[in-house]
Amino acid sequence: MRILLLVHAFNSLSQRIHAELRRDGHEVSVEFDISDAVTEEAVALWQPEVIVAPFLKRKVPETVWRQVPTLIVHPGPPGDRGPNALDHAILRGEPTWGVTVLQAVAEYDAGPIWAYRTFAMRPARKADLYRREVTEAAVDAVREALARLARGEVPEPAPRGVFRPALTATQRTIDWASTTTEAILRLANASDGAPGVVAPLLGKRCRLFDLHPEAEAHCAEPGMVIGRRDEALLVATRDGAVWVGQVRQEGG
Repeated sequence: MRILLLVHAFNSLSQRIHAELRRDGHEVSVEFDISDAVTEEAVALWQPEVIVAPFLKRKVPETVWRQVPTLIVHPGPPGDRGPNALDHAILRGEPTWGVTVLQAVAEYDAGPIWAYRTFAMRPARKADLYRREVTEAAVDAVREALARLARGEVPEPAPRGVFRPALTATQRTIDWASTTTEAILRLANASDGAPGVVAPLLGKRCRLFDLHPEAEAHCAEPGMVIGRRDEALLVATRDGAVWVGQVRQEGG
């Protein structure tokens, strides 16, 4: 098939799908979705039979999805809608999650479903889950969706589901005095890579990354730096402590 890969950025998932589709014998072109005009021009020039969008940050123009079947790769199971899907799943402690390939329509993540895969969730950082479980599930689901499309099949209606908005900065903020170590680590896993968790540290508002639990019990004022190992800082929590591997001062 002649495929246009439409992406916000050529990230790990986009690169993997690009490589697999070419390996499968498809003709694939990549376009960055920076504006309606650029996307419309790419469609006019490449004349794709189908568009695959593994990583977007805005809606596909209606002038495009009405003209060419457009398959959106959403990092959530059928019925999940909205941005930060994997972040929300980690925060809620979902035991299983998934990837859905759905057709673009006017409503966000509400189009009919061509394929989906599920996987067991690990207690891991978002980026790690994205590069492994999400990517493998997405590759399988995209292959199935393209095969069904080529056979002339019809996608399944999507369940109404729940739309969850993007997480706010407040939802990604640690209150050292009231948040348990387990909750801090879950929040860190959901925010690692980008945008990080926000917390006061050494009297400054910072973004923290690469958090890990401390095995030994500690008793100190929550939020106090109580140790250091190489470049990592040990910070007290209300019921223990966590190691912080990277700190960026907010705004600097």
